[in-house]
Parts: sequence; C-alpha cells; structure tokens
Amino acid sequence: MKTGRQFNITLPDGWEDQTMFMYMGPEDSGVQHILTLSIDNQIGGKDISVYAEERREKILETLQSIDLLKDEEVTLANGNKAYEMVFKIMQADNKAIFRKLVFVVFDGIAYTFTANFSKKTIKTLGAEVDQIINSFAPISE
Repeated sequence: MKTGRQFNITLPDGWEDQTMFMYMGPEDSGVQHILTLSIDNQIGGKDISVYAEERREKILETLQSIDLLKDEEVTLANGNKAYEMVFKIMQADNKAIFRKLVFVVFDGIAYTFTANFSKKTIKTLGAEVDQIINSFAPISE
C-alpha cells in the first residue's frame, strides 16, 4: 500500500502549498466513496475548537436542508485531538447524503478530512474511513 506524497517539488517565494489529496474508495449503494484531505496553512494560531467552530458556521450558513447529527471533539488513535462533524443533507431527489468532516490541527496547520456516505454505508464504509483517519500521522517540520 502506498501512502503519502510520491514526489517532491520546490516552490519559489510567493507560492504556497495548499494541497488537497483525494482517496478513491468503492462504489456502494449508488455512492462513489471518496475521502478528501485538504490542508490549510493559514489558520493564524487557532486551536481545534475555534477552527471547527468557524467551519461549522460556514457550513450551516451555506447548506440548506441540513441535519447536524454529530458535532464534538474526538481523539485520534495517535492521541491527537480532532473535531468531528456528521450531518445529513437532503438532495433535490429526496435522497439523503451523510457527510463526515474531521478537523485536525497540528503544528499550526489544519487538516480537514471529508467523506460522503449513503444511509447504509455510513455504518459500513464509515468504519473503514475512521480507520484511515485514525492512521493519519502528521510530521513535524
């Protein structure tokens, strides 16, 4: 199994790495499962609770027909604090999508995991996604 970056790149002054990773999972119950990991280098010294609160407010302002199911601080397997949100979104075709977001702040950098599920797969593939997120090990520079 390959993990992490598979290349190095040098950026000149004025350029900034705002990498987003995408991990393709199986298609199940009409949902192509994808786990994304985005990196935010510009969080201005915020801790996990402040960062998550700001993201929650943006989500609640932006999305309509949202039902917040989980909204709490959690601890990853490696002991890092994280913040998890799970919500249900009703689509126009009256189909429910369950979205999980997990925020991690480490050494002044915020990492956001995002995955969508069906009602069935939040219970089945959701456990696999949790395992992936729990394997996350940021490296101090």
